[in-house]
Amino acid sequence: MSTERAEPVWGFARSLVIKAAIAEVWEHLADPARLSRWWCPPPTVQIDFEPRAGSHYEERYNDDSYDYVLTGEITAVDELRHLVIRRRTNGRFGPTDRIEIVLEPHGRDTKVSITHTFADIPVDRRGEARDFFSDGWDFSLELLRRNVLKSR
Repeated sequence: MSTERAEPVWGFARSLVIKAAIAEVWEHLADPARLSRWWCPPPTVQIDFEPRAGSHYEERYNDDSYDYVLTGEITAVDELRHLVIRRRTNGRFGPTDRIEIVLEPHGRDTKVSITHTFADIPVDRRGEARDFFSDGWDFSLELLRRNVLKSR
């Protein structure tokens, strides 16, 4: 396996427009119980944090065949706009990752963008990381859309 490394941080982004106001979408980011409903296929994940920079973050996943706990911290919060989570990972794609969620006006709707970055990931692991996470983020964004619209 190659250990060639190019840039120290690498990542990719996904986005979706939701026909709802930013405040409606924000409720599903800033509330750990609501975030847990769309982050992974429910009810496999339970997330705990406070929506403030410096807060401890914990993600507990269990689907009866695989379970893990990831910890980290909330590194940035700009209410109604921006949430950033840094997680200590299991090491498959590096020791940490960073997930940035940005809400932007899109006419009367809200554009949700998720950027998932990995620190110091080997070049030959990047495609595998994208394959592993990108479909999951697309699925999760669709769950977010459904949850926001259902909560009206």
